[in-house]
Amino acid sequence: MAIQVDIPGRAPLQLEHLLLDQNGTLTDRGALIGGVADRLTRVGEHLALHVLTADTFGTLDALTHELGVEGHRVSTGAEKLTFLNALGSERCAAIGNGKNDVLMLTAAAVGIAVIGPEGASSSAIAGADLVCKSIVDALELLLDERVLIATLRA
Repeated sequence: MAIQVDIPGRAPLQLEHLLLDQNGTLTDRGALIGGVADRLTRVGEHLALHVLTADTFGTLDALTHELGVEGHRVSTGAEKLTFLNALGSERCAAIGNGKNDVLMLTAAAVGIAVIGPEGASSSAIAGADLVCKSIVDALELLLDERVLIATLRA
């Protein structure tokens, strides 16, 4: 289970994991954003999915049950980075929107910042390899390697 992408001008990607922030990324004030469930199912055919969140709205358990993915309560950006490093940052893509996602987005093989209904931290945007206007768009990038190649080529 992996996504392999050869991008001109950089080392080939061999992605095995996708780390996802919950609040502001997958959800809008705790409610799952439309179109996410279907796309996560499709991405999950290729990558192991991990939701990392401080669970501000208390919806992690219901969300991970609904999506059939792993959920992990983490409070800080340093904890997200530790989780990423334990998996091997070179094998991970990460998607987030908050200031506590910056370390994870920067260290991941591919870091994607999303500007969703809750906005995005400017530091998350600066730390990411890519910026998308929604989580749906970000997940679509992982489903079509040609888009990653076109956007990330040197």
